[in-house]
Amino acid sequence: MPQRTLYRSPSGDVEAAVARPPAGGPPWPALLLVHDVFGLVSHFEKLADRFAAEGYYVLAPELYSHDAVRKTLDDKDIERAIPLRNAIQRQGADLEETLAKQPEERRDALRRTLHWLMHRDSSTCFPDLEAGLAHLAAQPDVRSDRLGAIGYCRGGTLVGALAASGAPLAAAVIYYGASPPAADVPKIRCAIQGHYGGEDPTVTSTVPPFAEAMAACGKSFEQHVYAGARHAFFSDDRPTYHAEAARIAWPRTVAFLAAHLGKP
Repeated sequence: MPQRTLYRSPSGDVEAAVARPPAGGPPWPALLLVHDVFGLVSHFEKLADRFAAEGYYVLAPELYSHDAVRKTLDDKDIERAIPLRNAIQRQGADLEETLAKQPEERRDALRRTLHWLMHRDSSTCFPDLEAGLAHLAAQPDVRSDRLGAIGYCRGGTLVGALAASGAPLAAAVIYYGASPPAADVPKIRCAIQGHYGGEDPTVTSTVPPFAEAMAACGKSFEQHVYAGARHAFFSDDRPTYHAEAARIAWPRTVAFLAAHLGKP
């Protein structure tokens, strides 16, 4: 399993996991791995090890390092609360009526979880991510000219935003995250690869205008949409896991990173 570490950000210390390649010598190309709505759970620690085995020095920040409430929530309640949140926000469902349909013994926990999902403070996430990239570039075992970032769900959205900020990335991979605004495309300095579920219209519908803007600016954007796959299809710890889509997406991701970051 990866080692735990801390790095400094304007908002304070940020917890993170570090995974180093098991073979070969430094300096290595490096990868910033950005978690989904659940945080730096075991799925992402295992994923950090998978990328390290491919030859990358991996830093996976815990972007909830400053979120005391997240530490009190159960992962299963977050999983249960996500579709309830979607019904409330996208379909205008009433909160209390929605909760009344849930098992009585889970209602209080789900109410707290829903409040967190809908009102959590995300103001430190992007600065912590930028600080993580700077920390990664400063490591003596890392090739600072071969930095990549990959994110899933909300993490994918953040990776897109990081690339669109003009960050010094050589590659970025977005898994079912919302695409950056077309107006920010001129600032992007790296090739981007995207993986999207065919049954995830809220996210996948943001891809065509982004692809058009990337093409108009002469920038590289490789997109893959997986028929029958829903949001979070790559997470093997979630009910939305789509084994076939995940099986196809992995070698595509590894090949893209190798092409743009190289390998030791």
